[in-house]
Amino acid sequence: MSSETISIIAALISGLSALYARWAVNESKKANELNRFKALLDLKAGYLNEMNQQLKAAKDWGLNDSFTQACREKYAEVDSKYREVCSEIDKFHISLVNNKQ
Repeated sequence: MSSETISIIAALISGLSALYARWAVNESKKANELNRFKALLDLKAGYLNEMNQQLKAAKDWGLNDSFTQACREKYAEVDSKYREVCSEIDKFHISLVNNKQ
């Protein structure tokens, strides 16, 4: 084999390697986006569960005292975090839809 043939083969192999690396980077980005989306959904579910628990605790207690007030305050705190996560999910969804077009 001549040196020209070897260099052409090497160039083809390096070109294929570059294409594979580019594909791997794109797939990695997609996986990271999906993991972030799943984490946001898990946070949303966790906050919703916490809000339900605080409502239930306040209803079960039945009195209008400091415990009930603490439950309401915790509910309000978790509700604001829940709304932040929902906002991030909405932004993330919009970016996913725009990337698909």
